[in-house]
Amino acid sequence: MVDRPRISRLSTKSMSLLPTVSNLAPGSTTDPTTAVNYENVNLEIQSVHVPSPPILQLEAATINSEIDITGINQLSLLPTKFHLQPLISDENTTCADIYPNSNDLGATVYRKQCIDISKSNDNVLFHQKLKHFFIFSVAGKPIYSLHGNDDLTMGYMGILTTILSTFQEDLDQDVHVIELGSNRVKLVVLNRSPIVLIAISKLPHETEQFLTRQLIVLYKYLLSILSKQTIDRVFHNRLNYDLRRVLSPLDMENLDSLCMKLTFGLQHDGLNSFLGELFTARPSLRIPYTLRKKMDRFLKEQQEEEEDLLFAILSKDNQVTNFVHPKIHTLTNEDLYLLTFIVHSLKNKSEDLWIPLCMPNFNQNGYLYIFLRSWRQLTLILVSGSKNAFDKLKVIADRIIQRAETSQAGHFLENLEQALMKPIRNEVPLVIKHFVYVNKEINQCVISEINDDSDDLKLQLVVYYSLLKQCKSQLEADEIKNGYKKLSYMRWNSSTAFMLSGTSFEFYCVAGDGVDSKNLIEICLKIVNWCKKNKNRLFST
Repeated sequence: MVDRPRISRLSTKSMSLLPTVSNLAPGSTTDPTTAVNYENVNLEIQSVHVPSPPILQLEAATINSEIDITGINQLSLLPTKFHLQPLISDENTTCADIYPNSNDLGATVYRKQCIDISKSNDNVLFHQKLKHFFIFSVAGKPIYSLHGNDDLTMGYMGILTTILSTFQEDLDQDVHVIELGSNRVKLVVLNRSPIVLIAISKLPHETEQFLTRQLIVLYKYLLSILSKQTIDRVFHNRLNYDLRRVLSPLDMENLDSLCMKLTFGLQHDGLNSFLGELFTARPSLRIPYTLRKKMDRFLKEQQEEEEDLLFAILSKDNQVTNFVHPKIHTLTNEDLYLLTFIVHSLKNKSEDLWIPLCMPNFNQNGYLYIFLRSWRQLTLILVSGSKNAFDKLKVIADRIIQRAETSQAGHFLENLEQALMKPIRNEVPLVIKHFVYVNKEINQCVISEINDDSDDLKLQLVVYYSLLKQCKSQLEADEIKNGYKKLSYMRWNSSTAFMLSGTSFEFYCVAGDGVDSKNLIEICLKIVNWCKKNKNRLFST
């Protein structure tokens, strides 16, 4: 049998099955993007003798080959200054300006009609949404939809089930991605029988790979709540089983929240969640090394003494500050993210809680048992493999908290809380409005705070970082051997984004207004060096 392509383009008639797409908003087109090679991460820029081939051609962007620099003077190939608007969201820069908006809707109307979640039966409003997620069983039984109510979405899930069945029966293969029309609406499928997950995106900056990652997170959320064994069992006994019977209203709210965070970076801590998933790195919090290690010691002492304590975690919001585990076991970043996400979604945390959760990458068929205690601005998470260990973990929690509160006559805890409140942006020149530093060796990242916490600014950064990551220049094998560093940049009418990459790190940033290009590169290199120098404060190991 001849292999068939993974990407199928449906005819115009089939496009009526899915929401229509708008053209890219005017003014969002980028200028040519250029990648620059660096031999060393310092202020002296060296030459690279063999330029790489042209980079990936992006929709709504023209991308050139890398510049072959023979000396620092060749920075003249870059703009002398980047004439930017300050990265402050205001009435002149809204979601309606940076996302597809062919009907020229105003910002408020656009946000409501195209982005915000709607569970109504309005078919017109349903078709205007930029993003859809569907989860259903292989028998076509609905489980979840980001938009619309049951009456509206059941028909669409039936159509999607028919399309998937057609590929399986007639082509003898699963469909992974379908692109529709000249604007390339993407339909991405993740088949995890007996559950199927589908994402439909009108967003030009979203790739097939990232849409698949979003679906994997949603699938693993279901595993976290139910476990693979439970899901397989209920559908084995009854193929058309309604899985919503065992999902709570909180689970549906959490699925909504995950969809909005992973697509638009919205809701509480949404931008960090989006960037962590985009760069496949766990966001970390800066804490002085001595404070982090002392807290690690308090946790480790109890973990070594009590065999029922498997993992001990301290978190603030959705971010892990300390993580202690035995040598032979650990939790992946995906499991840690879902664990902290679920913990911080719980409504009543005034008392100690005891909940069973499955950690899919640790063991997708069984449960771990989670003891939770809210403590000042922190959450103490103790994980056991025994369902009868609540009383033991409660005593352990008391000991950990007592040790922390009495250490250094109470000054330890005071210093820890003050350190957690210090923003990273205080350490960074004001010209850099936002940055992400990724430590590729441990898959963690540091994300600076934003001065303006508006949704419009978050939506801008989602687009900028997504496009920048797609166009970045990859290091060749000989360049990795010689320790080269590469710089890529993208220019919009209102902003410029930079990406500097090396063998052990990636650095992404959005800069300020009217910056000299040479000075901006030097500042970026200084921030990279600062992150490397302070890695013990920035990352938990």
